[in-house]
Amino acid sequence: MTYPPQSGPTPHGHPGGAAPQHGPQYPVAGPPGAYKAPPPPRKGATGALIGVSIAVVALVVFAITAFVAPGFLVGDSDSQRAAQSRADEDLTVRGVSAQDLGDKVAKALKTGQSTAVTALMCPDATDALRAFAEQFQQPQNVHIDAQGGFLGEDEKKGFASAMVSLTGSAVGRSDVDGKIPTGFTFVEQDDGWCWKDLRDMVSFLEDFRDTLNAGDLGALHSMHCMDGPPGFPSDPFEDAIALGVAWTVDNHRFTSIGGDADFVGGGATLRISFSNSRGDFCAMTVRLNT
Repeated sequence: MTYPPQSGPTPHGHPGGAAPQHGPQYPVAGPPGAYKAPPPPRKGATGALIGVSIAVVALVVFAITAFVAPGFLVGDSDSQRAAQSRADEDLTVRGVSAQDLGDKVAKALKTGQSTAVTALMCPDATDALRAFAEQFQQPQNVHIDAQGGFLGEDEKKGFASAMVSLTGSAVGRSDVDGKIPTGFTFVEQDDGWCWKDLRDMVSFLEDFRDTLNAGDLGALHSMHCMDGPPGFPSDPFEDAIALGVAWTVDNHRFTSIGGDADFVGGGATLRISFSNSRGDFCAMTVRLNT
């Protein structure tokens, strides 16, 4: 006869089944290869999002920089070649036109450097221009409008002029306050346009005085803006010479294109207004008061 299993105390007095485990748990030993280590924890999504954000910001910065300052994409060699090209252009000492030379002369005068002026002069520049260039050291802020004559006829023949106002010290006349009208002469030679001559009005007035005192009627007529004597029926130049007095420059007033002056001698006054003509000056109106 058989009997159903009996419930009752188990070994060590624990009812029903195995005794509870206490302390750290260890894997149960088994056959080799039966135990596998748990897989490593998966990387969180936060790290991936941070990496993507950094890449996007970098691309945006690159695009903005390329738009605002595209030159950073050019290699050093390209930048250096571009800079050298600009420098070579600035150092070109001949103008391709009269106005181009005028712009170069204006830039040279702004530097206040004698060498910048000398580089633009013609090989056969006048003594007056050479003397100006040798002592030039005061920057002059001028705009030069090269004049090529009526309908550019003079420029077609290789001649142009300009009128500017320079300080007295710039033209070697520190005794003169204010600015002095000064004429420039540009000519075209085989290798381009160059600076040929300079004439300031103070020097012209002194030359006119000396010519008047020398009694050279023909030279005085050549200083007149129009052909022939400056008056009718009498010639004020001839009448002034006939007085046989020594003339001095008493008063003068300058404008942007010329001016006027009084020549006095023996109680007489020869009043003359001057204008510019092709880089030089000439007597426009002449009146003798005795």
